[in-house]
Amino acid sequence: MNRPIRYAALLLAASALATPMASPTLAQEAKSAEARDAKPNSQMQAVLTELKRLDAKPVATLSVPEARMQASPADAAAAVQREKGVSPDPEAKVATKDFAIPTEGGSLLARAYMPKGQGPFPLVVYYHGGGWVIADINTYDATPRALALGANAVVVSVEYRHAPEH
Repeated sequence: MNRPIRYAALLLAASALATPMASPTLAQEAKSAEARDAKPNSQMQAVLTELKRLDAKPVATLSVPEARMQASPADAAAAVQREKGVSPDPEAKVATKDFAIPTEGGSLLARAYMPKGQGPFPLVVYYHGGGWVIADINTYDATPRALALGANAVVVSVEYRHAPEH
């Protein structure tokens, strides 16, 4: 990893440790309850409908191997994009570079997403969805691409070790 990325990662970690956590107010808790009860917009509903059509079962009802093999929300979103003629690679302006992060337990795969332009850029570390059990950096490739483009930041997506193996 080069020095600017390592330095930015240290700054990110330090700022996270220095930020005090505030207790939620009643108004914030009410907004949170409203968000929980909100209906999905038409785009999200299309993804949910497609996921149902792909016969995805609730993850909690499946074994780990079954959950890893079934269609994911990312698969459903890609199917909706194809159906609507949306480019599957809208953030092609973002360059990527795969690299390994050495650890005592073996290397971890990571992918850096770099926007065009001259840095220095802020750094975002992204851990994909999947509850630490399913999915990988390829399943959730679109989100760090969009973050890199939209935030004009370097985004590093880390392929963490999955449970229950680890």
